[in-house]
Amino acid sequence: MTALRRSALALGTAVCAVAMASGPAADALATTAPQAPAHTVAQQHTAVHETGTAVQGGATVQSTLRRQWGPSWISGSYLTHHGKKWVSQPYRSKGKTAYAYLQCYNTNAKMRVRIYNVEAQRYIADSGKVTCNPHKAFHTKTKAFQHLDHLRIVVNGDQGSEVWASYRR
Repeated sequence: MTALRRSALALGTAVCAVAMASGPAADALATTAPQAPAHTVAQQHTAVHETGTAVQGGATVQSTLRRQWGPSWISGSYLTHHGKKWVSQPYRSKGKTAYAYLQCYNTNAKMRVRIYNVEAQRYIADSGKVTCNPHKAFHTKTKAFQHLDHLRIVVNGDQGSEVWASYRR
C-alpha cells in the first residue's frame, strides 16, 4: 500500500513540475534576476566584525568555516607511549585564519591543542588545558602567520581524541 502511495505522489509531483515549467509561471521565473549562490554571498562581505559576521546592506552574513583536513583519531595508548604528545604533519592554511579543533571523550581528562608555526619555530595559538566535554569540541585559532608558512597541530594529553584543522578566508 505504501509503494502505491509513493508512486502516486511521485507521479503527481512530476505532473506539477511539467505544468509549472510550461505555463505562465515559467515566463515569470525566466524574467526574474538570477540569485547568487549562498557560497558566493558569504565571500562578498564588506565589513567584518570580531565574531566573523559581516554587514552588507543591513543584512548579517557569516563567513564560512571550512575543514582543511581530518578528523584524525589519536588513541590514548599512542599519547601515553609518546610523552602525552601528538604532532601533525606540516600543512599550509588555505585561509587567513587557522583553527585547530579537538574532541575528547572522557569528562575527567584535561587536554590541550596548539598551532605551531614551523618557519617561525614557535607556537602561535594555544587553547590552554581544557577539561574535556564529550559532547562539544574545543578549539584554538590564529591569524599570526603568513600565507606560505607551514603549520602543525600539537595535541597534549593522554585521552583518545579526534583532531582536525579548519580555516576561514
